[in-house]
Amino acid sequence: MIAFAAAMGGLLFGYEIGVVSQVFDMPGFKYTFGMVGRNADGTLFDIDKKTVPSLTTFTFLAGCFVGAAIVSYMADALGRKRSIMVGGLGFLIGGALQTFTSTTGPYYTGRVISGLGIGILSMCSPLYISEAAPTEIRGRMITVQQLMITIGIFVAASVNSIIIVTLGRTGMGSGFIDINKTDYDTEWRLAMGMQCVPAILMILVMSFMPESPRWLATRGRDQEALETVAKLRGETTSDEYAIAEFKHIQDSIRTEREIGNGSWGELFVPGLRNRLFIAVGLQFWQQWTGINVILYYQGDLLKGMGIDPDSAAITFTLLNDFINFIATFPGMYLIERMGRRKLLLMGGIGMGIAHFLVFTFIGLARSTGNGGLYWGAIFSVYLFFLNFASTWGPVVWAYQSEIFPLRVRAKGTGAGTMSNWGNNAIIALVSPYISDAIGPQQYLIFGSTGLAMAAFTYFFVPETMGKSLEDMDDVFGKPEAVKGYVDKK
Repeated sequence: MIAFAAAMGGLLFGYEIGVVSQVFDMPGFKYTFGMVGRNADGTLFDIDKKTVPSLTTFTFLAGCFVGAAIVSYMADALGRKRSIMVGGLGFLIGGALQTFTSTTGPYYTGRVISGLGIGILSMCSPLYISEAAPTEIRGRMITVQQLMITIGIFVAASVNSIIIVTLGRTGMGSGFIDINKTDYDTEWRLAMGMQCVPAILMILVMSFMPESPRWLATRGRDQEALETVAKLRGETTSDEYAIAEFKHIQDSIRTEREIGNGSWGELFVPGLRNRLFIAVGLQFWQQWTGINVILYYQGDLLKGMGIDPDSAAITFTLLNDFINFIATFPGMYLIERMGRRKLLLMGGIGMGIAHFLVFTFIGLARSTGNGGLYWGAIFSVYLFFLNFASTWGPVVWAYQSEIFPLRVRAKGTGAGTMSNWGNNAIIALVSPYISDAIGPQQYLIFGSTGLAMAAFTYFFVPETMGKSLEDMDDVFGKPEAVKGYVDKK
């Protein structure tokens, strides 16, 4: 229950992705923000198809980056639970601004505020879960975050499809749109506004959840920490296992206190800088899989493969998002059986092959004039989703949240998360222009990065399955440059 409550931050992010990918194609949204104009006869004409989508994603992701940068201080000062609630509140406020504005200034402001909330949640939710979950199922519990992202994407696509069918057609396949119909304005505002519902639900649910026992222990609230450990394990405070785990946490915290508070600079000492390199690197490569390019702009990508506009907006978008959701379950099952490293290796190779196949089928379809070959490209996209959602989607977040010692865990995971959002923002800003410039050749870039991330895993990423948070020094080495650390361990 705790894992699902905290991971609702992932649902918010997933819902946001699902909303935006379809709102971009809603006539009312495009007309309101100057992407299209309207002729006297009611037909629409393009003005600027790239700037608003590009800035919509960039401002949101820039907010995510800033949120990830400040959350390490917030998570240590306020606690993991309250930081998650603050992130949910930020997303709620940002969503409301986007829903009720008709000008770009407040709209982009709302995007930044929503991004701040998601940036906080993307680091704090898996951190909270990792500190509350038992070692033997920790990885699986953290992958709930990725599952909730995929649920959010699919639910948003489903809700938006109902809104599109009920309030007005997408209009992309017809030459005439009566843009003065209020339904078209209601269509995109309702789609945007619905993302506030899960934000409210998450804040309410989290208010009933306990604080992280490890954070409570760092604040000297030992009795609360012991009670929380016992409650999370379904035991009493006098149970031997609960007491042993609590003592283990206390010993780790005591050692870290004896050598002072962790700093950002400490992340660069031997024994920690290798962990920082891995966390930042994994998040870098996760974004260069091309996952968010496909999710944000899947309508345009599908149309580029020969799919008719209305099917691209609803049918195939729903199918893509459903496969993304279903494919998360194998990763949740295998992460504590195959381990993190094997899944990352397999996923990188699988995604690289899938992207190369997309490029090949699109090229063959265009060169031969055989439209049936586009189906090969579409199924290759599905193959990509299967590989991503079962490997790099959930595993990267689980891995970075478990490798740092408690004294710098918030800062280390924050650095990894900033890498995620920074690279995500760059890709989202430039991808519409790159797509126009090189077309399907962009899949060659992502295919190459798939193979590169598999190589990165092979050479730099050790296995952490079965290790407790307090035992990660056995895997990565003790931070020997920190005065007194080795002697105290």
